[in-house]
Amino acid sequence: MFSKVLVAVDGSENSDRALDFALDFSEKYGAALTVINVTESSAVAAVPADIGSYPGNNMIVVARDLQKYHEGILEKALAHAKAVKPNVAVTSFLKEGNAASVIAEVSKDGGFDVVVVGHRGGGKVRELLLGSISEKVVHTVPCTVIIVK
Repeated sequence: MFSKVLVAVDGSENSDRALDFALDFSEKYGAALTVINVTESSAVAAVPADIGSYPGNNMIVVARDLQKYHEGILEKALAHAKAVKPNVAVTSFLKEGNAASVIAEVSKDGGFDVVVVGHRGGGKVRELLLGSISEKVVHTVPCTVIIVK
């Protein structure tokens, strides 16, 4: 019934709950789990408030730091998955772009049966300005979407 599950993580508490749900769901149905983190492209990424602390305000340094930050989110998610559900087959990858669009594209191209996302992972201000990523995913993903609160 369900063989491929995609869960999006962003380091928030809601995405941590989504990961735990996806792990339980994958174990219950014997599904493979893929963990994805989407970083905005360096051209549109928000510049950190402490940009002045970077040597020469070098945007390359900022982009590398953002990359490392997002890689850390995935590493933490994978370590948690292996510790909590060692029998679930888990893979992960980092993508760049608009989170909702990338999640929809990956779910379609990868033939996923279920996409799991956290509710309001992007923050209240971001959600007010850009809309909820989870809401956009529901409207664009071609398979079942589970939103975890």
